[in-house]
Amino acid sequence: MSKKVNYTGLIPQCPYCKKPTKRSQGGSVTTVMYFRPTYDEKGNEITTDSNITTTDWYCFECNQHFEIKGNSIEGYNYV
Repeated sequence: MSKKVNYTGLIPQCPYCKKPTKRSQGGSVTTVMYFRPTYDEKGNEITTDSNITTTDWYCFECNQHFEIKGNSIEGYNYV
């Protein structure tokens, strides 16, 4: 699928119904890689955490499971 996630507030919309529906969040898995803190000239942390999170969702409207995958830097996509 690999399409950008559409949201209802902070919750991903079902990619099958393509509308706000009653959904349930399942488990999440996140990669665990250490990113050394990096700071700019003013002392502000500019570290980019590129760990990837995959989260399972269930739509009660169409009884479909779907997953989203990504991070806060690059965004999330449907899997």
